[in-house]
Amino acid sequence: MGEFTVSPKRGNKNLDLVEILGISGSPVKNSNTDRLVKLVLDSTGLKSEFIKLSDCQIEPCNACMVDDPKWGRIFACQLDNQCITQDDFQKIRPKLLETDALVIGGYPSYGSVDARTKTFLERLFALDHCAFQEKPLMTGKLGVSIAVCNTMEDGKTATGQIEHMFRNLRMIPIAKIVAQGSFPCRFRRECRVRHLEPVPLSPPEGIIRDPLSDKEVIKEAQTAARIIRETLEIRRKKE
Repeated sequence: MGEFTVSPKRGNKNLDLVEILGISGSPVKNSNTDRLVKLVLDSTGLKSEFIKLSDCQIEPCNACMVDDPKWGRIFACQLDNQCITQDDFQKIRPKLLETDALVIGGYPSYGSVDARTKTFLERLFALDHCAFQEKPLMTGKLGVSIAVCNTMEDGKTATGQIEHMFRNLRMIPIAKIVAQGSFPCRFRRECRVRHLEPVPLSPPEGIIRDPLSDKEVIKEAQTAARIIRETLEIRRKKE
């Protein structure tokens, strides 16, 4: 398993508490997705933590079923919101419950969000609901979905999938940020396998695009960060 430290519980009101948690599904070192997630985190000025899923060992949801004497056949996590699969998700889980905002960044692979991000989203089902509570444990937390993509259409699909999970968990989605990054194939015209044509709205062939050089993308990230900061400030005053 990866090495993570568990933050103190919110009731302690510890100043070291992580207020915003960033998750990146990209396996590329210092990827565009990583950098965009970190831009939102850093722009809030709040205590934050960044987790790269490729550094973690997280299994997909196994739909573990148990026979409960009261409820009958049921998913194990629906009894106590605890996933019984023993991997690095167990170390991330306390951070999810403690944080006030969650920023998840992924990328579209073949028209859908990447495998690592999808796996992580599936495992959030364990925080959805159980037989002994009225609402999901993540209710009211703020959510930002990010996708770095080839085409904007695929990027919107990926952020939509992330936001869909936010809504299922009764979180509050505040921003969807889609940015075009590196062009995925330098051999498009010469490829003898697929004979691919240039994709509309893609960067020119051979060009590597840096989404953080796009002023509009930076503005969207900073706006999301401002909303997180101001919302949490208002909530703190009401406590």
